[in-house]
Amino acid sequence: MKKTARLLGLLVAVAAGYYYVRQAAAIWDGVDLRVLLSAKSIALAFAALMLYLAQIPITAMIWRWILGDMDIRMPRRPAYAVIASTQFAKYLPGNVAQHIGRVALARSLGGDVPKLTLSLIYENVIALLAAVHITVVFLASRSSSGLERWLPMGSMTLVVIAASAGAVLTFILLPRLAAYLQRRRRTIAGDSTEFRLSLGRLVLAYGLFIASFLSLGLAFTLLVHAIAPANGFPFLPLCGAFAAAWVVGLLVPGAPAGLGVREGILVVLLSGIVPSAAGIAAIALLRVVTTLGDFLHFVLGTWLLRGTSTTPPQTSEA
Repeated sequence: MKKTARLLGLLVAVAAGYYYVRQAAAIWDGVDLRVLLSAKSIALAFAALMLYLAQIPITAMIWRWILGDMDIRMPRRPAYAVIASTQFAKYLPGNVAQHIGRVALARSLGGDVPKLTLSLIYENVIALLAAVHITVVFLASRSSSGLERWLPMGSMTLVVIAASAGAVLTFILLPRLAAYLQRRRRTIAGDSTEFRLSLGRLVLAYGLFIASFLSLGLAFTLLVHAIAPANGFPFLPLCGAFAAAWVVGLLVPGAPAGLGVREGILVVLLSGIVPSAAGIAAIALLRVVTTLGDFLHFVLGTWLLRGTSTTPPQTSEA
């Protein structure tokens, strides 16, 4: 079943990537990349890279919060090093190698595999919730012609209210779901270990993920502005478009780092927001910036791991 899902996801990624490449080939002659050679454009691209580089430290902070609620004290340096050194694995087929690598590496430092696995599930659910919320709220600020056939753009206020209510409901259900999974684990494995995930940490993590997606949306907006400065600074719809593409790329199994899927989704969502040629170029530049950022984190994280102690993370005594 998993192999079938990954195969279907890979086919979706290939189809979406083909759509993006076909659109790019059709209008590439209208793309003027000379504008990127200006000092202003270089500065904007550098700023976008800095914003992207900030994401791994944010993720490490949230992960440490979640582990803290599981009575695992992961110091800042190894937490960052583990995530940074494994994040580049998302470019492998399947789009799960980064998660497997993080659990395996953290386990080698003495972590508990069931807790580490649950922490990743919890983290991704919170991130997904934040991304969906931003997608709905910010796309509601400016309708996209590419979405009008799929979403009731005339009733976006109700959609925003529903998304916000869904966020609150998820806040209530997530700790209870974690407790249920915990009980199941004790029943199956006979493990008496118990931990609680606090609502306060959940809200803090959610707020940080919201800030993270806002900064990523700003990075994408800077790239669009670097290529098409005459188009203004449409931050809100571009932020929503980026979040939507991230959600789809995360949910489609088999697509390495959402490659192809996110590009295809962005082509559709940018319709009516930026000129087609500028949008195509900005999407390509976004992939370059994110890949470079992931590589830089990989290099730094791998280097930091060399000096990281193999002493197991401290576990609080009940």
